Amino acid sequence: MVLRYKTSKTVKSLKETCLKCIADPTGLLSASKYTKEVKKLGDDMYLVVFEWRKFGMKKRFEVVIKVEKDKDTIEYKSVEGTKYPFDMKFTLKPKDNDLLEITIDAEMRAGLMADLFGKKDYAEFIEELVDTGLVNLVSKMSVGHGKGSEAANCTKCLLYDPIKKYCYYMRREVKDPAKPICGGKSFISEKLSS
Repeated sequence: MVLRYKTSKTVKSLKETCLKCIADPTGLLSASKYTKEVKKLGDDMYLVVFEWRKFGMKKRFEVVIKVEKDKDTIEYKSVEGTKYPFDMKFTLKPKDNDLLEITIDAEMRAGLMADLFGKKDYAEFIEELVDTGLVNLVSKMSVGHGKGSEAANCTKCLLYDPIKKYCYYMRREVKDPAKPICGGKSFISEKLSS
């Protein structure tokens, strides 16, 4: 069985900056609770070990991926012979108001475990993988920068998706951007993206 999932994220970032960050799976994949290891093997080659737990069972999925880059896309594609073929493609498209839409197409052939974990669990896996990865990458970009005086408003934060009204850090919807659900503790100024 092949598990497939497609989602999109909106970020306040320059396309070139975003492409550079996504091109490093260590930064994007390592922050997830599902990732046990990301190890660089060579030029654009990485070993990624994912781990899923359900019903008291634990299953590890070792995947060797190659990072393929194009003008508007980054793709993590498993190499031939990988036991659990995995493919994750990020397509970047500039939008109005200095926003960037990232579309993520992901699929994995996980054998009998795919039947057990199913589509809903796979969707949660991909969402968590990408959300925590974005937070990790943005946090690394912000090292050495102050939080700023805009902390009282989500719309000025790099971790806020204004299209979905969603906080990547808290991983939930924000009903009132003027009242951040994090209390401003995770605020990272959008000024860092310019």
